[in-house]
Amino acid sequence: MKKQTLTIAAALTAAATAAQAGIDRSGQDIGVLFEEGNYFQFSFAHVDPDITSDVTGTTQSAVPFSTLAFGYKHQFNDNLSFALIWDQPYGADIQYIDGPAAGGYAFIDSRQITGILRYELGNGFSVHGGAFSQKLSGEILTSSGLLMAESGSELGGVAGVAYEKPEIALRVALTYFTGVDHELTGTHVAFGPSAATGTVSMPEAFNLDFQTGIAQNTLLFGSIRHAKYDGISLDTTSGFGTVNWVNFVDDVTSYELGIGRKLNDNWSVALTVGYSDGADTGTTFLAPAGSATSVGIGASYTTGDIKVSGGVRYTKFSEKSVLGVPFEGSALSAGVSVGISF
Repeated sequence: MKKQTLTIAAALTAAATAAQAGIDRSGQDIGVLFEEGNYFQFSFAHVDPDITSDVTGTTQSAVPFSTLAFGYKHQFNDNLSFALIWDQPYGADIQYIDGPAAGGYAFIDSRQITGILRYELGNGFSVHGGAFSQKLSGEILTSSGLLMAESGSELGGVAGVAYEKPEIALRVALTYFTGVDHELTGTHVAFGPSAATGTVSMPEAFNLDFQTGIAQNTLLFGSIRHAKYDGISLDTTSGFGTVNWVNFVDDVTSYELGIGRKLNDNWSVALTVGYSDGADTGTTFLAPAGSATSVGIGASYTTGDIKVSGGVRYTKFSEKSVLGVPFEGSALSAGVSVGISF
């Protein structure tokens, strides 16, 4: 199997992975770094969640959202390459219609740009590392009032190792992302507006990505991501005192396993299953549903130097209590990515 086909199956449902447990969205994917030659990729995903409570029968707690990602990889020579990636790694789009949290909402956005160098050592081994800049913004409305805040662009680091054996389409890559501490500034509105400052951290994380050929034109692929949320909180200080808005009390580990099949020179298809744990407690207003189980299908069409991949994913969320009311539900996500080699 040629190196050019190594990442086809793994990319099929990558555009439809935004529905996760907790607030993880992109998974900080760096797959573009392992594409052959010079490469540009654009991805778009839309997620339509349906999270309700049987207590009232009408309580809706999540709203649809979309995500974007861009990636550019440049091959300097046989050993050295570079990737620049823009994505939205974290987010929340929650609005409580009725019940004890009626009127409350949380809309959180993030933007991250990552630069990574990769050096191939020979015998299939390589190392990669770099830095990223991350920015947060959003609004949260709870019984404590309304918080509107944003951070500056804060820096983090990334480092990893990989092993490849192209003749059997084997690749294993381990990547570490540092945590990032954010200083927030904004406004706390309660009985009136008051300038607010605060702190929150985004978690350090480990990504393990793997793939291997298991038969002619058939690829087994998967990933494990462990994000260390436990102990992270969002706290602010204003004229209304110190307020704790969000607590994270569990780490989140996500698993995905898939199988891809190259049908001919143009078409490939894939099936994936996934599970994400660790969100059954804490993060009340940011993640009203619990752990997630998913299944996804996708297809990829390659013609010349252009590769178009699309996928859909169904995610089922376990029950989780918000202010004593149990919530559960599902989400349907769909997306597309376009890659160009040059």
